[in-house]
Amino acid sequence: MSILAHRDYHAHQTFDAEVVVVGTGAGGAVAGAELAEAGRDVLFVEEGGYHPTSSLNPYLTESIPRLYRDAGATMIMGRPPIPYAEGRCVGGSTLVNGGMTWRAPERVLKEWQDLTGQPDLGSKALAPFFDRVEERIHAKPQHPVSVGEDSRLLEEGARRLGWRYEHNRRAQDRCVGSNQCLTGCPTGAKQSTLLSYMPRALSFGARCLTQVRVHELWIERGRCVGVIGKAVNPRTRRCDIDVRVRSKVVVISCGAVQTPYLLLRHRLGRRNSQLGKNFLCHPNAKVVAIYPFDLHAWQGVSQGGQIREFLEEGVVMAENAVPPGTAAAQIPVLGEEALEMMRHYNRMAMTGVLVEDSHAGTVTRGFDAPLARYSINAYDHERFLRGVRLLATLHFEMGAKQVVLPFSNMHIANSVDDLRQIEQTQRSRSTIELFTVHLMGTCRMGSDRRSSVVNLRGELWDLPGCYVADASLFPTAVGVNPQVTIMALATMVAQRVEVPN
Repeated sequence: MSILAHRDYHAHQTFDAEVVVVGTGAGGAVAGAELAEAGRDVLFVEEGGYHPTSSLNPYLTESIPRLYRDAGATMIMGRPPIPYAEGRCVGGSTLVNGGMTWRAPERVLKEWQDLTGQPDLGSKALAPFFDRVEERIHAKPQHPVSVGEDSRLLEEGARRLGWRYEHNRRAQDRCVGSNQCLTGCPTGAKQSTLLSYMPRALSFGARCLTQVRVHELWIERGRCVGVIGKAVNPRTRRCDIDVRVRSKVVVISCGAVQTPYLLLRHRLGRRNSQLGKNFLCHPNAKVVAIYPFDLHAWQGVSQGGQIREFLEEGVVMAENAVPPGTAAAQIPVLGEEALEMMRHYNRMAMTGVLVEDSHAGTVTRGFDAPLARYSINAYDHERFLRGVRLLATLHFEMGAKQVVLPFSNMHIANSVDDLRQIEQTQRSRSTIELFTVHLMGTCRMGSDRRSSVVNLRGELWDLPGCYVADASLFPTAVGVNPQVTIMALATMVAQRVEVPN
């Protein structure tokens, strides 16, 4: 059997492979598939379950707990606290994200090249990896028929104001715009790693252990030779069966929070002062506009494009319609007032402002859980205020009658005149409400062990045989959706993995 689950570990608890890959998201699935295709015996270990396309549905109370870590109730502590969400299933966050395939900008890749002093992370060196990934995931523009009215409204608003708007290229094949990305694509159009890289890996002989949480690296004589974990009961969520995998090489692809959490357990990992530092999260602020006419934003792809007029300033604006349950949880009113606002769900344009990190936070271990800490600074706060004001101005220009703002002490704007109060009332960073799904940077790649966690092969400086292939490799923030950049780096790492005889 290629895919095992909790019920299978009662009989078999010890496994062997040439390469064990922890995680099946944008990093792990890509690295594992490339290694399997190269003839390596690959075994994936995934904490979540395997959920085929036929099982995906729009019911939040069922889908969120089984597809997301801690049902999406994870939090970055800081000023302000920032909720974040990440997938926990075969496919990882690629199963539940919007599938955008923006490459890291040229200026970012030049910065990476300059930081390392090597061409490996420059645009010329990475271009073949981007090309390979984009072909595998069918990265291409949306068919116009599948683009929703909220996307068209944002594009028209940008045109009126003279702003640059670019249509998304997405990992999709014949997407019909069902707008269920958040709970997993029910048509199989979105090319998450569940449908792109994992089947490819399995076709080349890879195996996958699902519902197993890795809690320790297997280290012998200073070299990583496997992983140790426990099977997770899907009903109780208790870790109740020991599972061990012995291998020649380990690839950690748990994401920018869970990867450093795992590595920090070990003395060899803690020797590196950079491990868990440089935590980046590309936070965003929601701006919801209510129009006097129906938009039916749930009809059409979740995000058709982005306003990129201010990209060089580190600010991106986009729409992203969410289901009624998610929208209701985020509106700033309760009771009858909340019910009245939700009656206008079909008239809502759900948009947001994303700001590129200008500084970093940390991820540490504590209370048997990862502790992510990150506070926005004054510069980022100023960019958020300007971005929110500009995006709200666009909505009023397009005829919105009300805009819900992301400020705890100023939730509603009824006219463009109200927006003048933003700079006056938002003196504290604690009053802005943020959210993120883009976590990066805690095991940065580099050419100098004093300023990085892994070398340019992706291998830990202080732990031979242990590689990293996920968003934690990023040396700096990218300011765009990170998925395709993660995949490109994972492809590079897979080609550089050295498996001993």
